[in-house]
Amino acid sequence: MYYLNFLIILSLLFLSSCSQSLQKNGLSSKKIEKFNVEIGKTSKRELIIKYGPPIFENVFNKNIIYYLTHKTSYKALEKRKTDKLLVLEIILDKNNVVQEYKKYTEKDGIDLDIAKNQDENTIDFTQFWKDMINALRRQNIED
Repeated sequence: MYYLNFLIILSLLFLSSCSQSLQKNGLSSKKIEKFNVEIGKTSKRELIIKYGPPIFENVFNKNIIYYLTHKTSYKALEKRKTDKLLVLEIILDKNNVVQEYKKYTEKDGIDLDIAKNQDENTIDFTQFWKDMINALRRQNIED
């Protein structure tokens, strides 16, 4: 009986680690679909009241704000995949009134591969063991 419980718990952990995970960032899809901006009329204050503060502002130009919704999915040990992406770029004039409004989707984005995937057949176990031994030798000494 003990081994059966252990086997069930082990299989549940294995199955849950292989399941697909979803992550949502930014505004909800419903809010972004109802996003209403009138050029020359809508102010930044009205946008904040209606949709909340912008997700981020342009670092170099404070008159550009962004609202977005981003939905990604991934499985363990696999690359993240963007399911839905919608970025709203709003350019404001000096009086904080909307001057220009642009929409970008996942089709406008570029898929960057920051870290190259290492070929599975060329794993360097000697470097792995060297790193492990060096990590064991380290000491946390406080002054």
